[in-house]
Amino acid sequence: MKKAYSLSIFFILLLLSCNKPKDFYDELGKGSYLTLVRSINGLLNAVDPASSVGQIVSSYGEPVESINVYASATATVDKTKWKLLKNIPFNGETTLSATNNEIATALGLTPGALDPGSVYHIYNEAVLKDGRKFSSANTSDVDLENQGPFNAAFHWTATVVCPYNPSTIAGTYEVIKDDWQDWGAGDLVEVVVGANANQVDLSKVWPNPAFGNVVNPLTLTVDPATGVVSIPTGVTFGNYGGFLAITGGGSSGFIFSCTGQINVRINISGQGINQLILKKP
Repeated sequence: MKKAYSLSIFFILLLLSCNKPKDFYDELGKGSYLTLVRSINGLLNAVDPASSVGQIVSSYGEPVESINVYASATATVDKTKWKLLKNIPFNGETTLSATNNEIATALGLTPGALDPGSVYHIYNEAVLKDGRKFSSANTSDVDLENQGPFNAAFHWTATVVCPYNPSTIAGTYEVIKDDWQDWGAGDLVEVVVGANANQVDLSKVWPNPAFGNVVNPLTLTVDPATGVVSIPTGVTFGNYGGFLAITGGGSSGFIFSCTGQINVRINISGQGINQLILKKP
């Protein structure tokens, strides 16, 4: 439980934006850009070299010949930091993909051993029939990529996950980070399995019995294929001397049994998002 509460003042910000016309690129004579038709997958299996992320794109503007697909370990419009994965011929609605193996090899990493929780950035570059190239590196991310009506598809991400193994999840964990301040970094806590399949019970972590009592178990449900966590809303998990800690919307996280790490962000009783990171010693 957080040791001190402060009165928060909420400001309402009026955000004004300008919806630019679809012929924006035509007016500037800048050629063509890629548009998103559909996202296929944004998660990479850490231990499977053949695992892939993908999306389907189309284009707007002048004829596109092919698409260069790049990867970067960080988000950047500096093209010198991008590593080429492949060149894909453009045929109208075109499927783009990037595998664990391709990303790892391009970035000098070990395929099948990417670090769960890592996010890699994928950049698409439209190569026109006249040889000109357009990507995040030479277009305006303010006027194009950050304007929803354009539906631009120059930049996407691959998040590394790993399958969930319920037989390895219970045990003693070291606290790496606890925004709720029930525990300090380096403290040891116990994690147990939940009552149903693919569930993890954090009731021995939050609340710390030194500060509060369990009202209902804080139970997380894990997607066995990815380690992505679902966190219920409206669950009163702790009573801290009359203050009820209740889960809220916007919570998220991962449980990576392949690395023995729990990393969740939980919205608690109007106190905002609180991150909890636990790792097996």
